[in-house]
Amino acid sequence: MRYKYIETIYHNVKAVDNEQLNSLYNYLRNHDCIIVYGSGRSYAAIKIALSQYSKMKGSPFIITPEDPGFPGNNMYEALDILRERFNKIFLLINSGSGESLEPLIVAKDFTKYIDDNGVNDLALGVITSKPDSSLGKLAREYGVLLHLRGREEHKIDDFLTSGIMGDTFELGSLLLLTALIKSIYLGSSDYFHDIVDAYYERIYELLDRYVDSKTFGTMVDMMARRSNVFVGGRGSAHEVATMLVIRLNHIKYAIGDHVYRARGSNTPRPRPGDLGILISCSGETPAVISWARSLQASGAYVVAIVGNPNSLLARIVDNKIIIDSAPVERHVPRDFYLYASFLLSPLPIRLIERFKEEGLILPESILRYYHSIVE
Repeated sequence: MRYKYIETIYHNVKAVDNEQLNSLYNYLRNHDCIIVYGSGRSYAAIKIALSQYSKMKGSPFIITPEDPGFPGNNMYEALDILRERFNKIFLLINSGSGESLEPLIVAKDFTKYIDDNGVNDLALGVITSKPDSSLGKLAREYGVLLHLRGREEHKIDDFLTSGIMGDTFELGSLLLLTALIKSIYLGSSDYFHDIVDAYYERIYELLDRYVDSKTFGTMVDMMARRSNVFVGGRGSAHEVATMLVIRLNHIKYAIGDHVYRARGSNTPRPRPGDLGILISCSGETPAVISWARSLQASGAYVVAIVGNPNSLLARIVDNKIIIDSAPVERHVPRDFYLYASFLLSPLPIRLIERFKEEGLILPESILRYYHSIVE
């Protein structure tokens, strides 16, 4: 099945200005500390991609303002401490609108520090669909702006074309950043477009294999009933789970159900008939194995998105989707998390289509009503 929003994402990423792309590539390579930030799914996307950079030999120190080890109550305060440890610091923000409140506050603190101290070893990067936004203007002045389309106006409820509530930008930024990190691993930005092409073909191979499969269809069937959904993963898989939870929760909450992240502070005990979706590249993560067994014991239907078909998770869960991911060396960036994010992205769309078939129309205006304003 060909989903137009994925084709749109591919063309948007391929259309990125090469000068902007090369500038971002060089900023990422030439700074020894990178601070990443964003909001909602944009934040999850940038963390997925940059987490793979942190695994590479000789990579910079990568941190977010929300990490426990961030050395300050705000960005301005933290920079004094960070500059004692690092020579060059790069703040990279992912924001489709370019107006996300907390990222904008962090960016303003960052640029104020530059102005107050007259330093030239700090730089700001912003990936956005709105180059004339507040964040876009700051990036032009203090570093690099990368314009990635995806937040343009679209026909309401045209989910197949645009995805759901910002899919096109969030997934597009994930594709762009993952390809850029792989380019850094290979040693040149010249590899970028070939990498994007290869990712696009592989994404569609996975979609063609699984979206119309029995396992995918059963997940949609179960979500169309009165049930809760539990999604879990650790590390980068946790961010993949976060993107799915945000997207699914708009739909399920609108009909009175809930979607939870495993190990969340408000996660209730699963019930028979609930759905569990667990994500793990290795398939050996102890916490995820424990969640799988607990969900199965509760009578939930459990699906594993797993990279290793011979793993313990793949053996104990009957319903699985295998994203063939051969074991890789310790310091090599992994593509599993990109593929898992894209493979799961049609799930909310299929659910909306199922409701529509049954006469229940959920316009995007309703989904936006349930979108958090304090994320």
